[in-house]
Amino acid sequence: MDKLLVAVSQAAVTQAELAIEACHRCSEQADISFSRVLHSFRRNYAEHQVEYILPVLAQCPTCWADIDENTIVKVIKTRPARS
Repeated sequence: MDKLLVAVSQAAVTQAELAIEACHRCSEQADISFSRVLHSFRRNYAEHQVEYILPVLAQCPTCWADIDENTIVKVIKTRPARS
């Protein structure tokens, strides 16, 4: 089955960046692909049906390394409350 290519917005990349704590380069606890984080915000299709394309590379909030769709990341488990 062919996958649907989904070009995400820069705003979606930023939103997904806010949901991660680190990448595989700086955390041994990284265990999920960045595309899976993106998918958690866009559930129009089953995860196995889509492939995400980033307009810009995301950045790790810990080590500032570039993050693409396939980079393994560590997700923030509990998000702090907004003031």
